[in-house]
Amino acid sequence: MTRSELPTVREAVGVFQSEESMQAAIDDLLCHGFDRSEISLLAPTTAVEEKLGGTFQKVAQLEDNAAVPTTNYVPIETIGDAEGGIVGGLMYLGAFIGLVPIVASGGTLAAAAIAAALAGGAGGAIGAVLAKIVGQHHADYIADQLSHGGLLLWVRTWNKGDEQRAVRILSAHSGTDVHVHGLREDQKKFEDQYLGAASDSEKRTYQAQDYLRVSDSEYYAFGKVFPSEPEVKAYIDRRNYLETLRSDALNNGLDLDDAMLDPEGAFQAPAKLMATKLPNAIKIELLKRWAYEEKEQEQATDEGMPESDEVDQLREINLSLEKLV
Repeated sequence: MTRSELPTVREAVGVFQSEESMQAAIDDLLCHGFDRSEISLLAPTTAVEEKLGGTFQKVAQLEDNAAVPTTNYVPIETIGDAEGGIVGGLMYLGAFIGLVPIVASGGTLAAAAIAAALAGGAGGAIGAVLAKIVGQHHADYIADQLSHGGLLLWVRTWNKGDEQRAVRILSAHSGTDVHVHGLREDQKKFEDQYLGAASDSEKRTYQAQDYLRVSDSEYYAFGKVFPSEPEVKAYIDRRNYLETLRSDALNNGLDLDDAMLDPEGAFQAPAKLMATKLPNAIKIELLKRWAYEEKEQEQATDEGMPESDEVDQLREINLSLEKLV
């Protein structure tokens, strides 16, 4: 792919003043058409400062800087499961170490875990030490980000409908400075930096898509920098999945991006969507986005706006989703 053919990476970004509000925004995103691979958080301060070659005062300085290292989103329950599993014994050590690159950076937590395992004895004693490290590191990460002005959250968007929906969701959960940015200029710089030095990198292929391994904590593909190989592959999977859906939709006479922007305008009622011959995967994507639009309408009605004459479509949408998933 040449530079001129690169698709522009567009992201919604917002800053949160509590882990609770950020988690609520992420839950809302995941319930209404967004995928975990499309959600990124700011990497720990040490990794950011090492990459940028200096300190930073506020996360607001980093919102639109595509070179800032990120980390992928890990559900709170996953961290809790890791803690519980670690307490259970050494069988979970491998899974815990696999979690380390996500909640830490540069292997520092991995080293601490291994040291604790070697020094802590056996069985539950080791598990308790490791669980404490996981929980404390997560708490320290959150506190450090907040001390720099907040928790940064990026959401990869693929069309105008998702851009609008992401902005509304982030704003609804107390996100500040919420906006969408395009990263084409940064992409050009990345192309020069990474592809121009491909001899110093390792070119790899996954699902017929090329990406570069620059280092253990830096991978490059499609104008974006990723902190780990699993994250690159998850992103490629999501990208390919959406491209397949677009192709399938076109074969059925539907512009998927237009339908995602306004599902109700495209189908009027969930029953009409369900009656089409569209693949179930497309129906699910549209229903998730439609559910958010209906939820917002219900909230507006509760706040005193005129009540809609339409039937309770949100319930119908949810029932339709239950049949498909």
